[in-house]
Amino acid sequence: MSIDTENMRYNMTMWQGATFKLSINVKDSNNANMNLADYAAFMQIRETYDSGIVVESLTTANGEISLDAANGVLALELAAERTANINVDLTSTSIPPKTVYVYDIDLEDANNKITKLLFGTVDVYGEVTR
Repeated sequence: MSIDTENMRYNMTMWQGATFKLSINVKDSNNANMNLADYAAFMQIRETYDSGIVVESLTTANGEISLDAANGVLALELAAERTANINVDLTSTSIPPKTVYVYDIDLEDANNKITKLLFGTVDVYGEVTR
């Protein structure tokens, strides 16, 4: 799946125990692919905005965010082993059960200027096959 960043809010869906992948087309103010050559990216997932506990953290430094600088593509990938450890409320009345988290993604340039790229919710659905 690929999304663009015109609307900064994007709600994600993740399955517990499955590899999560998402490609994001980053555009500049002229709607052209943004050159990401001198950027680092950071994403955190938390239970709530004010939660002190980080459920997951993806970064370019840990390799779970990769940048195709010339084409303006930011790719997220979280291994199945990691999504398996994200808590899902199995007593939830939804089928399949799910827990809703919040996230955001920041870009940091070479001058340490941080820009909010995306934010939203992450619906994490429980798995049956383990």
